[in-house]
Amino acid sequence: MYLALPVLAAAAASTVSTLFMTLLLPSVAAAAVKREPPPVWMAVIGIAAASFAWFSSGENPDPFLSVPEEIIWTDKVSASGGLLRGFAEDPSGNRWYVNYRFRSETERDRFFREGIAGHRFLIRAEREEPDPAAHSYAFDMAKWLRSEGAAGILKLRDAEPAGEAPGMAAALRRWRAALGSHIRAHFPESVAAEAEALVIGERSATAPDDERAYKRLGITHLFAISGLHVGILIYLLREVLLRVGVRTHIVRTGLMLFLPVYAMLAGGAPPVWRAVLISVMLLVPESKSGKRRLDLLLAAGMILFLLVHPQSVSKPGFQMSYLAAFALIHSSAILSTARSGLHQAWLVTVICQVAVTPVLLFHFFETSLSSFVANLLFVPLFSVLILPANLVLLALSFILPQAAGLLFTVYVPLREALARFILVCGELPLSVWTPGRPDLPLLLLLITAVFLFFLLLERRKGLAAGTVLGVVCCIVHAVPYTEPSVRVTFIDVGQGDSALVELPYRRGIILIDTGGRLLFDGTKEEGRGGYGVGERVVVPFLKGRGITKVDKLILSHPDADHAEAADEVLREIRAGEIHIGPGTIGNAGYADVMETAKVKGIPVKERVSGMGWQEGETLFRYLSPADTEYRGNNDSLVLHMEHGELRALFTGDLEEEGEKRVIREYGNLFPVTILKAGHHGSKTSSSAPFLDAASPSITIFSAGRNNRYGHPHPDVTGRLMEAGLPAVSTADYGTMTYSFRIGQSMMITHSRTNGE
Repeated sequence: MYLALPVLAAAAASTVSTLFMTLLLPSVAAAAVKREPPPVWMAVIGIAAASFAWFSSGENPDPFLSVPEEIIWTDKVSASGGLLRGFAEDPSGNRWYVNYRFRSETERDRFFREGIAGHRFLIRAEREEPDPAAHSYAFDMAKWLRSEGAAGILKLRDAEPAGEAPGMAAALRRWRAALGSHIRAHFPESVAAEAEALVIGERSATAPDDERAYKRLGITHLFAISGLHVGILIYLLREVLLRVGVRTHIVRTGLMLFLPVYAMLAGGAPPVWRAVLISVMLLVPESKSGKRRLDLLLAAGMILFLLVHPQSVSKPGFQMSYLAAFALIHSSAILSTARSGLHQAWLVTVICQVAVTPVLLFHFFETSLSSFVANLLFVPLFSVLILPANLVLLALSFILPQAAGLLFTVYVPLREALARFILVCGELPLSVWTPGRPDLPLLLLLITAVFLFFLLLERRKGLAAGTVLGVVCCIVHAVPYTEPSVRVTFIDVGQGDSALVELPYRRGIILIDTGGRLLFDGTKEEGRGGYGVGERVVVPFLKGRGITKVDKLILSHPDADHAEAADEVLREIRAGEIHIGPGTIGNAGYADVMETAKVKGIPVKERVSGMGWQEGETLFRYLSPADTEYRGNNDSLVLHMEHGELRALFTGDLEEEGEKRVIREYGNLFPVTILKAGHHGSKTSSSAPFLDAASPSITIFSAGRNNRYGHPHPDVTGRLMEAGLPAVSTADYGTMTYSFRIGQSMMITHSRTNGE
């Protein structure tokens, strides 16, 4: 309390925000309650101040660092789609995130043949600025780089291998890469990715569907090396060495020397170091003064880790690993009530899951409900069978390959059957609770409820504990449904379109387009609209808002930058129905989403001009297309929304010809409050007559930063300026939300300020 919390507060304050110095309050409160003498108070303040000074001295790498001419690749490197990316260090010890596009398959093969991790490369490079986060729920590259202690991003123009790097750290990286290569070469493909995850902590090869199932079931921790894995490894090594006649003190010393090396071979994640540091301390022979306290060992391990890697304090893995461990250690009174091994396993699962729930909701906006049952099944299965089997098979693949091959014939079918079972379980309804990210007051309320839950459970008041936690969770879930305003959000998907309409009290949610991938020369991606924009941008925004179902998914037309990511969204978000334009159901641009809709049983409806629907006080009308044959941009679905004085027009990629028809047939619906400019601000759209008729209070351009088209076109912005009509672009302002309540003025929020 008096040592660990001041160090933790200082690490968070120096790397995230000085407001985290409030973490000192529990130490101060404890000192006050116990009426500690002044030296204790001074020690707490002194430790916090000294730690803050230490952490701040190594914080924020110099933004003016010169671009190096030589790098040494770490083992955190991956290659996909002709692009090599990962972390590297320069000769001065600065850490960089590096991108390099291979010139040819021959060059790619040569790099991997000669080795990358732990090898020197001579380079010519330039610095790149990280893209700003699309919204507050999206991945933030700049924050991630800070958490990894990186000085910035390097884009390599040339790279030439220059041999192995000197030093033990580089050697360990080469060994880890070699171990991964050995696993991929000697394990069957269906189990190789799992073996890499369990043995060396490398999860990049895990299939996305498998990863999604693990998250939904709450068993991802089984595939991330932690205390369970380290404990089993120590047990197996200890038993083997003792049985072959090695003396106990030699085994203990050998394990103490081996474990830090293994932590580096396993990727060096916070949970790995937590488990390794505590294990090393436990291996030290006990003194005659009495038993060691696990909480003190855990605190000491955390302090040692933070002194070396203070940026890790902002990582979810660090937070959940130590929080769950501290919760278990301080729940001995609860665990002592267990009536059987199964009951104890249940209590362990409940303690860990409840303890990390605030962290899960803050970072990932959801938590697994099925984990309470899934862990009872899968933790013993992985402890007794899966992890030991992988360790034994790895050892045999080195010393007795034929024996490993025979065991694989038995193990692989069983593991593949288990994989299918996990995928089926992952699709069960009500597996996940997704209330979204709670705001600060709700988060503090939830943390208080978790504390009371443990306090009441310790006093054997299980019903009261469950009631308190359940009521607060219901409040967290219900808050979004109390919003009385219409919210119209233009999601920053780069060079593409995506807009979300949330009606008052969540009576209706409509998603208009999903963004998607734009490919050039077969490989190059455009801005944030690259592969995975649905998973990386749209889904996090929806889940961050606590949205798991949209009533209608409207796809304006089949262009990739409007609809390509729709199938990614539908893998995570349910849809009541899909609206598309007439004559487009067989379009190649809709192939993936139509297949997903068929599998999930989502009705797909063609809509034309004149159709619409009403939801409470909100009226929706389609103003285009008028015919049943799809010819291109002018046959985009154009949606008009009316709620009190608010009128919003979503135009897809409508161009001048289509605009003329809309003016002619629906001029009575103008002017509008919000106009989503057609075709991202192309000069073929937003004609002067259309802007004059629409006379929008605000015009939104949905375009990518530094996009190659020059959207929005100067001609269009000039027309708006001449007419005195304000306009903004997602390229400058990021994701923008317009909130409107009848009888009140419109409120505008956005994810960044212009020019940032």
